[in-house]
Amino acid sequence: MAKQYKALQPVGRFKKDDIVGGLDDTQIKKLLADGVIQEIPEPKTAPAKKTTGDEK
Repeated sequence: MAKQYKALQPVGRFKKDDIVGGLDDTQIKKLLADGVIQEIPEPKTAPAKKTTGDEK
């Protein structure tokens, strides 16, 4: 999954707390350095539950 970023303050067409997209790497790096956006950490996936076939 591609990285996602959240606006910490209004930037361009994005409002505060919007998911920011459609930007090139240069714009993303500048906005990150300026503290205008932050990367949203990927959710940790739970390990798959093993089944033995004995469950009812």
